[in-house]
Amino acid sequence: MERGLIAGNLEKLLAGIEKKCVAAGRNFEQIRIVGVSKTISARFVREAVLAGLKECGENRVQEGIEKIKTVSPRPIWHFVGHLQRNKARKATEYFDVIQTVDSMELAEIISKRVLELGKEMEIYLQLNSTGESQKSGFLPTEILDNADKINKLPGLKVTGLMTIGPFTEDKSLIKRSFSLTEEVFNKLKQKIGERFEWLSMGMSGDYEIALEYGSNVLRIGTAIFGARN
Repeated sequence: MERGLIAGNLEKLLAGIEKKCVAAGRNFEQIRIVGVSKTISARFVREAVLAGLKECGENRVQEGIEKIKTVSPRPIWHFVGHLQRNKARKATEYFDVIQTVDSMELAEIISKRVLELGKEMEIYLQLNSTGESQKSGFLPTEILDNADKINKLPGLKVTGLMTIGPFTEDKSLIKRSFSLTEEVFNKLKQKIGERFEWLSMGMSGDYEIALEYGSNVLRIGTAIFGARN
């Protein structure tokens, strides 16, 4: 990867997001960009951070921990992959935000762990907005009741909703997924209150659609770091 390419990619991305926000009447300053650095070396992550990236995301706990220990200055670190129960303790110790809380059991494990650590953990609930059985997340029919229970667990700060859109070129399917997620987000915000403010959906291939449906947290990998090997 050429030196300076990441900075150029980030600059181009931010310009595109700002243009889209202006067209949609959105405030660009309120959009959070999480640079997803799965398989990307710490050296290139640091280059992105020095170029202005403030938040990074990892899909694997151990790979993320190695970068968290290495990358300086330290960005805000999000865990954005499927979190296995046996990895939850480590993730809670090192990451700042866990975006993929997809079950009551996982929420209880995280709650127990943060109490042991004497800290508070910011979490997002993950919604399965496509109905695909291979995807994790609460179903729309069950998330409201579970959100009430999770919001009462000690040590957890429930601040957002996350979904992964369908992997398809069919924009109508993507829009359906994001529209449903926005609808659920608004219902949860009424239940949980003002601190529930982050809607995480949209990646390199579909972030422009996500912005149309209220997303204010974009998880961007390829558009910043290039195609992965």
